Amino acid sequence: MGQTEDSLLDTAIIRTLQLDGRESILDLARALGVSRHVIAERLRILTERDGLRVVAALDPGVAGHHVLTHSMVSVDGPVAPIAAEVARLPNAVFVSIASGKRPLVFESRHSSSHELLETLESVRAIHGVREIRVTTYVDVLRGFFVAQNRNEISLDELDRELITALQSNGRASYRALAEVVHRSPSAVRSRVQRLISAGVIRIAAIKSGGLSANRFATGLGLKLAGRSEPVREFILASESIEFAARSHGAHDFVATAVGPSSTEVLATVEALRGLNDVATVETWTHFNLVKEDYTRAIGRVVGTDVGLGDT
Repeated sequence: MGQTEDSLLDTAIIRTLQLDGRESILDLARALGVSRHVIAERLRILTERDGLRVVAALDPGVAGHHVLTHSMVSVDGPVAPIAAEVARLPNAVFVSIASGKRPLVFESRHSSSHELLETLESVRAIHGVREIRVTTYVDVLRGFFVAQNRNEISLDELDRELITALQSNGRASYRALAEVVHRSPSAVRSRVQRLISAGVIRIAAIKSGGLSANRFATGLGLKLAGRSEPVREFILASESIEFAARSHGAHDFVATAVGPSSTEVLATVEALRGLNDVATVETWTHFNLVKEDYTRAIGRVVGTDVGLGDT
């Protein structure tokens, strides 16, 4: 394969694993029309060279996080030292150095508005921080940690052990997981599928560290001029938009458009600008992902007990 073909295949692999991180190599090969050997080699390169990870994300509500925010920070001086300090805050799940007059972007999760205020106070106390512009997510439409459905279930210690293991390696085999929790592979399979079906966890691919030449990511902040539904429909239908949330504050929607080149991302931006219900589209390019970590402990037990299958 040439470089262009590799790039397109890598993009297709990542997008497939973003839908289902446990998709087998055989199924990936069949879906993408290449050999198992090619898929295995591209996965090795994506993992070792580009920092691709497949992990389980815990539903924010299960972790006790009910306030999700997007913040953009204007700074005096270099951004990197400030970004490193923000990344050390436990509530920050995503930290990026970006373009524009607010070159530090971070997402944070909180159990309450009071906890959010404490985090913002901590950020303002960092030397060089001049201003923080906050947008609060109301409804996350697309994203790594968003499941299609969410059912109330009760979680026990085995569930917690499996979630912890899958947050480290979402593609761990059922046999490997069984060795960790000292249960049979069939019991582990049943539990993992139950957790996924209930929306407690979602297993998918994320890319960490520096952005590669094959991945151009742009943040989008949309202000509405009319109804939200046409914009929502466009976002859900777009293949380029990896993350999107209905929000209030600085923006009515916050999104991230990703593609193998700026051309694909620009086409998405232009299409959004062409919608009658969109007033403005603010954009910022992500230069370096300093932190992307959705690993969280379980904050509460939800719902009532259901059948747990073979244990």
